[in-house]
Amino acid sequence: MPEKDLINLREDLIGELRAINQYQEHIDETDDEEIKKVLSHIRDDEKEHVAEITKILSKLDKTQEEKFQKEGL
Repeated sequence: MPEKDLINLREDLIGELRAINQYQEHIDETDDEEIKKVLSHIRDDEKEHVAEITKILSKLDKTQEEKFQKEGL
């Protein structure tokens, strides 16, 4: 596995986490229930992406897998 691929996956993970935080901020800031519903759905999709990236990182990088396990991820 080229190191660049692992770096890219980690950058993607960071991007997904930032997106989750941003969607949550916007959910918290609006009073419109329709907007909350749509943004919550999108946020939850991003959480699935985090899980998928975490899974592939664990598979491809055994050191990362050990760190995830240590943290209970």
